Amino acid sequence: MHAVVERPRWAEAPTPEPLPLTRELDPATPFPVQALGAVGAAVVEQMHAVIQAPPALIGQSILAAMNQVAQPFANVIIDGRVSPLSEFFLTLGESGERKSAVDAWALAQVRERQRALMARYRSDRDAHEQAALIYEAHTKRVLADKKLSNEARQARLAEVPRPVAPVMPLFIVSEPSTEAIQRQLIMGQPSIGLVNDEGGQFLGGFAMSAEKRLGTLTTLSRLWDRGEFDRVRVGDGAGSYYGRRLTLHLMVQPAVASSLLADPLAREQGFLARCLISFPRSTAGQRRYAEQDLSQTQGYRRYAERVGALLEQPWPLTAENELDPPSIGLSASAKAAWVAFYNDIERSLGPEGRLATVRSLASKAPEHVARLAGTFAVFDGDAQIDDSHIERAALLMQHYLAEALRLWGAGQVSAELKLAQEVLNWLRDKMGPRRVIPMAEIYRNGPSAIRSASAARKVLQVLVQHGWVTPAEHPTAKEAFQLVAV
Repeated sequence: MHAVVERPRWAEAPTPEPLPLTRELDPATPFPVQALGAVGAAVVEQMHAVIQAPPALIGQSILAAMNQVAQPFANVIIDGRVSPLSEFFLTLGESGERKSAVDAWALAQVRERQRALMARYRSDRDAHEQAALIYEAHTKRVLADKKLSNEARQARLAEVPRPVAPVMPLFIVSEPSTEAIQRQLIMGQPSIGLVNDEGGQFLGGFAMSAEKRLGTLTTLSRLWDRGEFDRVRVGDGAGSYYGRRLTLHLMVQPAVASSLLADPLAREQGFLARCLISFPRSTAGQRRYAEQDLSQTQGYRRYAERVGALLEQPWPLTAENELDPPSIGLSASAKAAWVAFYNDIERSLGPEGRLATVRSLASKAPEHVARLAGTFAVFDGDAQIDDSHIERAALLMQHYLAEALRLWGAGQVSAELKLAQEVLNWLRDKMGPRRVIPMAEIYRNGPSAIRSASAARKVLQVLVQHGWVTPAEHPTAKEAFQLVAV
């Protein structure tokens, strides 16, 4: 006979049907592929036919690539307000969604251009090192000659000009620290893309660690806002830097993204409001091998030719290697369409408005539309933003707002419920239903966050209240539980 253990009040019989710990996401909103224009839409459709990744995942990659190659060439101006074209994109997708394949094809021309310029850079760097040695030796000889007057010394020094170091032609970075981003924008190209098809490496890396997170988010936000940043470092240079551009595209798994969406710092600092997020429905299980060479299709070749043409086009640079792009304005009809969008968004931001829960993103929606429209104009080779560019950008923005409405709330699930879901998943995977599990076995072998009786008891209380486990009797344990079979 075993002693009868009085059960706490919360351990009463569960409801017949367990209650969900978290709300299921609504279906993904369709990505408006046609908004990418004739070239963009055609390549997305062709890549989807061959790679068979979700159209939204492909669309995000193509749009980010279009933005990166367009951003050095223009700023958008509306009533004296000037903004860079740079945009930040987050794409959610589980492993196996073929993110790497999509990224490789979308940025193939950028990487090819980088590879060719890097070969030239290595040659130029070697020549610069030789020239630097000659310059240093000449300078030492002149300065050591005591017979020279100041005027003669200056004339002799000017005979060998100081060699200018070549700029490292790196267009794409994937997992840098904030310092590395800044250094690359100072010493290298003033327009780059922070692109990673495994974005969890960046979000979980040093740049986003607890001590670096605020600085990273602030730097990224300032680059989005005005294309500038401040740098203060002992022994490595300090100053304010202008005329820089950064496109960001991170492809992340939903579990990683949820921590970012729930991060109060990312929300309050405004980083999330600067991000255009899409979480498409998976195509896994519906794909069949396509016997086609994507590089030979008309849709991809037109896209590659346009990207290549923009990569070959000289950037508007100052003598200090800063970008100084011309401003691109809106036609009268485009301005009217943009103002109508602006006013429609503003009417939706009140306490009872449809966009109240994503107000920070919605408040920046008109600027996002202007930047996307400017990207389309540059990519299309147009000198002005017309109403079709605004309409396409607004269509995309409606997609991003709809995605934010369904995703941002899901990212704010309490830590208690997230932990309960983790324990429930562990019970399902490791133990299975109908087995009586002692409390000690749960906190000794379960997830690391419940490695104490008190922590495990709190989580089990949540699972009992939601009807996923029920208290059970065990021959040797005072507290035990059984997973409900559903």
